[in-house]
Amino acid sequence: MVLKIALSPRSLAFLTVSLIIAALFVVLSMWQLSSSDQAAIVADPDKDRVKPLSEVIKPGEVATASTADHTVEITGRYDPESTVVIPGRLHDGAEGYWAVTELVLRDSDELWGPANGPMSIAVARGWVETADQVPAAPSDPVTVAGRFLPPEAPLGDSELPEGQLASLSPAQLTNEWDAPLYSGYVAAAAEVPASQQLPVTDQGTLDSNATVMSGELRDLDIDQQPTDTSLNMLNLFYALEWIVFAGFAVFLWWRFVRDEYLRQQDPQKYFYLEGDYFWDEDAQSFYYWDEQDQCYYYFDDQPAANSSSDGASTRENRTHPEHGATYE
Repeated sequence: MVLKIALSPRSLAFLTVSLIIAALFVVLSMWQLSSSDQAAIVADPDKDRVKPLSEVIKPGEVATASTADHTVEITGRYDPESTVVIPGRLHDGAEGYWAVTELVLRDSDELWGPANGPMSIAVARGWVETADQVPAAPSDPVTVAGRFLPPEAPLGDSELPEGQLASLSPAQLTNEWDAPLYSGYVAAAAEVPASQQLPVTDQGTLDSNATVMSGELRDLDIDQQPTDTSLNMLNLFYALEWIVFAGFAVFLWWRFVRDEYLRQQDPQKYFYLEGDYFWDEDAQSFYYWDEQDQCYYYFDDQPAANSSSDGASTRENRTHPEHGATYE
């Protein structure tokens, strides 16, 4: 009986519409899921391409998220007397120090009027295990490439030995070195004499074998930091919501078939008139006994198979062979 109802023309039409709607909801769910993944912020390949510092930030500008993590190229001369070390820095799980030196940029006398002279930038040249291992900076002009990073907050620590600072803050170093500095600093990844070319690939990125000149220093090798790699939870919620709607569309068809089956099994639960109810297999309709008229009638919402489409008033009067039920 259930299969017969499920395969009826009206049920199949309902199923077709339900499947079309469900398919549409699944497509919308996939679109929302794709949007949730695309909304995640990932690493920017352009920030790995070596470019002059002047293309990333100007003197006097504040380092922001848009300027941070760019790989920049700078040429100048180190001030060997300026080197300071920053404790508490990790390298492959070991705690040590960063060696930070002032690099006076070449041909920078007129870059920024308020500087009244050449501009400098703090360069974290590398990592060492102990403070006394820091080698002297090269005295000849060099070209350095590395990640441009935003400043750290200045921290004071009176217990640190002379020549050590608690954080790498250009605002603090500009007073330490008495020099105009860029607002950020460079974590060196490659270092060559100024007369040579940096080891750059055809894609414009640093070669994997690039390193700093001093063998005692370990390369910092700092990757850019994506600001967000999480899924957009709102899009993910919408994707799940569309799947629920798709399931509900199919559920409505199943409920229709189920109700039709139960209606035929126990019509008294689905009709509100008092009296006895019967099913006419030939007419494919319910009929009932009307106490007031003392007669059987067919239900209009379950028309006979042979009835016309004009409604009950145009149906051919018919008496049920067993009960005398007629169409009215």
